Amino acid sequence: MKNIILISIFTSLFIAGCYYDNEEELFPNSQPTANDTSTTAKWSTDIRPIMEVRCATSGCHVSGSQSPALQTYDQVFNNRVRVQVRACIEKTMPAGNALSSSDINKLNNWINAGAPNN
Repeated sequence: MKNIILISIFTSLFIAGCYYDNEEELFPNSQPTANDTSTTAKWSTDIRPIMEVRCATSGCHVSGSQSPALQTYDQVFNNRVRVQVRACIEKTMPAGNALSSSDINKLNNWINAGAPNN
């Protein structure tokens, strides 16, 4: 009988210890915001890959297709406000599947930092 009580107690403690933590619920204010420039995004390592994979793809924002073309630094720089509004604020681009919050933060931080060619 004593063993059954001990097993029940340990089982209860073990089950109570199993819990799925959700970072957004535990730390709701820890996520970077559009104005958070603590993480500096770079054109070459952060923004260009986003543009190449999600925006400047066949049939989308490439020369001769949908406007604006977003293949080069100059093209993205010249359309940075439009990109920020459509991809980060309205989340209507890329069509069909918005950017991840991580990519949105990178893009916002890069644009808010002056969209440097680094």
